[in-house]
Amino acid sequence: MTPEIRTAPEIHTVPSEEMVPWLKTMRTSLQADPGNISDSQLDYWREVWDPERIWGAYDGGRCVGTLRTFDTDLGVPTGPGSAAPIPTDALTQVGVAATHRRQGLLRRMLTASLTAAKERGEAVSLLRAAEWGIYGRFGYWPAAPAADYTIRTGNPSLTVRPPAQPVEVVQVDPSELLDPARSVLDRLSRQAPGQIRRPPAMWKRTLRLHNPASLREPVCVVARSASGEVDGYAMWTGQDGDWYHDPVHHVQARIDEILAVTPDAERALWNYLVHIDLVRSLTLEAYPVDLPLEWLLSDGRDARRTWSGDNDWLRILDLPATLCARRYATTDRLVLDVVDEDGGFAAGRFVLDGGPEHAECTPTNLSADLTLSQRALAGSYLGGYPVRAQQQAGLLDEETPGAARRLQAMLVTERAPWNATPF
Repeated sequence: MTPEIRTAPEIHTVPSEEMVPWLKTMRTSLQADPGNISDSQLDYWREVWDPERIWGAYDGGRCVGTLRTFDTDLGVPTGPGSAAPIPTDALTQVGVAATHRRQGLLRRMLTASLTAAKERGEAVSLLRAAEWGIYGRFGYWPAAPAADYTIRTGNPSLTVRPPAQPVEVVQVDPSELLDPARSVLDRLSRQAPGQIRRPPAMWKRTLRLHNPASLREPVCVVARSASGEVDGYAMWTGQDGDWYHDPVHHVQARIDEILAVTPDAERALWNYLVHIDLVRSLTLEAYPVDLPLEWLLSDGRDARRTWSGDNDWLRILDLPATLCARRYATTDRLVLDVVDEDGGFAAGRFVLDGGPEHAECTPTNLSADLTLSQRALAGSYLGGYPVRAQQQAGLLDEETPGAARRLQAMLVTERAPWNATPF
C-alpha cells in the first residue's frame, strides 16, 4: 500500500466568510471560550475585519493558526514635549493550535505578514508579547516599559497637590466621553512618544459602549479648564468588597484609564480619584514608569509600584524611514552597521546624521562606528531602554571608542515612552 503523502498546512489571508472558524481557533489559543462568541463580539469583529491583514494556517481545510494586524501610527520623539507619527503595523491575536506547534506555522505567517507590511510602506511593527521568548526570533524587542500601581486611599489626610489654575471635574456617560477622550489622546500623542492611533472600534470597546451583561459600566469623568476645554479624563470601575464589615477586604476601584494633557488636569483627576467614597485603594495597570504619583500625593508612600516590565515591543522594517522620522537630543553623525538576522528587513550600513532640528539616514560604504543588532536599535529607539544595556547584553559592538555613549546621548527623551492603547 502506498503511504498517504501529508501536505504541509497552507498559509493565506482570511476572507470575512471564514471569520468564525478563525475566531474559534484564536480564542482557543488565547485561553478564551471558543464556543461563547456573543453577538456584540461578532459586531466588533465585523467592524475590524481586514482580509488583507488577517492570516490563517489551514490543515485539511481546518484553521490551526491565526495572526492579525491593523494599521496605526506610532508617536516617535521629535523634541521636548513633542512627537510625530510614523506608519505602523500593529500585530495581535497570534496563536497556533496545540496540535500544530513546532511545525514552523508561526514563522510562515509572520514572515508573510511582515513582508506585506513593508510592501505597504509601514516603517515599523509593534506588538505586546504574551511570552518573552517568542518574538525576539522575529526581530521584535522591548521598546517601551510600563508599570502597575496600587494607591492606598484610606488615609484621611491624603491630599493631591492642587492645580495651579481652576479645573472642573464633571461626571459624564460613557457615550458622552467618546469625542473628548479621542481628542485628549490625539493631543497626548503629539506630546509624548509611544502612543498609537486608537481605531474607532477599539474606542467603543474601551468605553464598553457595546457592554456585555457580564461587565460593569465604567464611571467616567472629564477635567475641564476654565475655558471649557477638556484636558483630561478618567474611567474607573468599582470592585466587589465589604466596606462595612471587613476593613481588610475593602472596596477597591480599578482605574481603567486616566489621560491628561496638562499638569492641572492630571492633578484634578487624581484629586477626584483618591477621594472616591468607600474606596480604600486604587489599582492601575500598564502605565508609564515615570508616572509622578510620589510627587503628586501628600504621602508618596501611599503609591506603590507592584510590577514593572516590558510593554510594547518594536521591530524596524524600514531603517532610513524610522531613523529620519524622529529628532535627537544631541547633534552627531554616526555610521551604523545594522545586522538583521531575523528577516533582513532593516539590515545595512547607514550614516545617521541627526540633531534637535534635523535627521538624515543614508546608505554608505564608510567604516562603521557601531555594529549592532536591529533589535538593539529597536529597543533604544523610543528612549525606553539605554544603549548601554544593549551593549552589555552583546547586541552592540563599538568600532569607534565612545560611539555607544554618543548614540545614547542622541536617543535620550524627556519622557519615558508609553502606549495607552492595549491591543
